Amino acid sequence: MVKNPIKYDSEVIIGENIENTFKLPDASASPTTLYGPRGIFVKDNITVVADTGNHRVLIWFSIPKPQQPADIVLGQPDFFSDSVNAGGNIEKGMFMPTGIFITDDKKLFVADAWNHRILMWESLPDENFKKPDHIIGQPDLRSTEKNLFFWCFGVLEKNGKFFVCDTGNRRILEWKTIPDNLDKPDEIYTGFMWPHSISVSKNNYFVADAGTGVSKVYMFKENLKNAKNFDLSFADKEGCGKCKLNLPYGVSSNSDIVAVADTSNNRVLLFEDNIKEPIDVLGQHSFEECGENRWEGVKKDTLCWPYAVHVDSKNNIFIADTGNNRIILFKSIHGGKQNVSINTIKNS
Repeated sequence: MVKNPIKYDSEVIIGENIENTFKLPDASASPTTLYGPRGIFVKDNITVVADTGNHRVLIWFSIPKPQQPADIVLGQPDFFSDSVNAGGNIEKGMFMPTGIFITDDKKLFVADAWNHRILMWESLPDENFKKPDHIIGQPDLRSTEKNLFFWCFGVLEKNGKFFVCDTGNRRILEWKTIPDNLDKPDEIYTGFMWPHSISVSKNNYFVADAGTGVSKVYMFKENLKNAKNFDLSFADKEGCGKCKLNLPYGVSSNSDIVAVADTSNNRVLLFEDNIKEPIDVLGQHSFEECGENRWEGVKKDTLCWPYAVHVDSKNNIFIADTGNNRIILFKSIHGGKQNVSINTIKNS
């Protein structure tokens, strides 16, 4: 325990902000709306969201304020289109994009999951509907067969190494450098059920693995390994409770905390990276509650099937609140890096 625990204030920053209702927010494509977002990444005040149900990626060159229009759309010719693969333009289109990653030199990677490929832009696009510069997992931008990947959901780059959660093939692939096309991986890690997300901090790797009968978040020290060789598994059992998980699809970490999108429990759990019990919960009043929107209706701090989470260097937590068609920011009131103890969430 520390003297000054982190406190959070929640705000809906992307998507329609409606409260005290069981009605879902608007999901039609526009510069301010989302449909089932399953990916969120923030770096240097640049916000990138996988607007999965609208088959596109939206970019803000800022941390957006509520109802602030996106600056750039990828995967669709304009902000109001929502067709799979842009209605037939496979080279520029997308089909259920999920994982997002931005490197230190601003390369952008998008896991175009149902096209079984990773899209790469050498720099953050500054124009709408920009064609990717490279493709990973396919021989070219016109191919969408199950070649190297089968439903690739997560992507990560760390110190030049490149990782992909090859979810449908129940494995994680590693390259020593950023690959291109059908380059063979240098390492293949197996034994996972459905690895959805991967994160790294302080040389510890975290993998969210969720599937039939499996609800795990693993920690691997120093290097990634096969699933059975994990060094720590967060939570003990499947279900609802303090030390339980139910289909955790997202994980994100920084030097202070590990945030887990405990998707089917409609919450985000916070851990210290070497402690298997959570230190706090977002989206619910307690560890023993797991209802969609707490069965209270949509509020600014409730969650419904959150698929992805991102923790920035100031301990702000961005959540893809998938079932509510929005992105919520749980903003650290103290800010800055510090040790973490039990959080107090400021509700209003």
